[in-house]
Amino acid sequence: VADAGMRLIARAAEGSVRDGLSLLDQAIALGAGAPVSEVQVRDMLGLADRARIVDLFDTIMRGDVGAALQELRGQYDGGADPSVIISDLIEFTHWMTRLKVATSAADDATVSEDERERGKQMAAQLSIQVLSRTWQMLLKGLEEVRMAPVPVTAAEMILIRLCYAA
Repeated sequence: VADAGMRLIARAAEGSVRDGLSLLDQAIALGAGAPVSEVQVRDMLGLADRARIVDLFDTIMRGDVGAALQELRGQYDGGADPSVIISDLIEFTHWMTRLKVATSAADDATVSEDERERGKQMAAQLSIQVLSRTWQMLLKGLEEVRMAPVPVTAAEMILIRLCYAA
C-alpha cells in the first residue's frame, strides 16, 4: 500500500486499530492483489483529494467566491461527497488552529510535507478569530449539507458565506 494511501486509511480509522485493519483489508481486496494506490483508497473512502481541500481552504480564505465554487464543483464532479468535502474543511480548519497555537501540530503523521508547509504559511497569516469563525460556520454548514435535498447546493451556499466572511 502506498504511504499516502496508508495515511488516508489511518485518518479514516480515527485511532481505531480494528477500523484501520478493516479498511486496509477492503483496500487490498479491491486491489485484487495489486499494490494499492492513494487514488484507490481515496475512491474507496469517497474522499476529496487532500491537496485540493488545502487549495479550496486557501481560496476561501482569500475570499475568491468564483474559484471556490469552481473547485467545489470540480471535486463534486470527480465523485467527492459534499458532506465529506465540508468535513475535510472542518478537519483542516481544526489542524490550522492547532498549528496556530502549538507548532507541534505540524508533526502530525497523517499530513503530507506539502500540506505541512502550506499549513504553516497559512497559519501565520490567519488569526484565531478567523479560524474560530470558519470552524463554527463549517460545523453549522455540515448539518445543512446533510439535511439539504441537494447537498452540493448547500455546500455552495456555505462556501459563499465563508468567502464573504473572509
